[in-house]
Amino acid sequence: MAADPKQSEVMQQINEAFQAAEAKLAKLREAVERNTELARANGKAAFLKDKKEQTHRELGEAVWQAVQAGRLELPPSFARLLQSIAAAEKAAADHAASLTDLLREGEEVADRLKVKSVAKPQKVVASGTKKP
Repeated sequence: MAADPKQSEVMQQINEAFQAAEAKLAKLREAVERNTELARANGKAAFLKDKKEQTHRELGEAVWQAVQAGRLELPPSFARLLQSIAAAEKAAADHAASLTDLLREGEEVADRLKVKSVAKPQKVVASGTKKP
């Protein structure tokens, strides 16, 4: 039995559409894989940058502690940076002291309010009808 020419044409169109879809899917898969590789590379770059910055912070802290302890003397060209660090530490200490003062004041106010509310017990008057 010979195949119907219309069915043959429909099958050919379906086959072409299927092949086109497979080609698009392959391109999409490649794009996803490429983007995944880029994301991994970007993540690794960010991790390495963070690690480098952390190491710089640790080095700076170690140098600052050695300078403060008198075990290390930096060249005069670092004087401006040392003054900035000292000023930042003083500002942080002053801020911490002001927060401590605010907290202490809040505790004192709370204590005064507790004393006022507990100081005088209220007299309870019974309500009801009077007896003759």
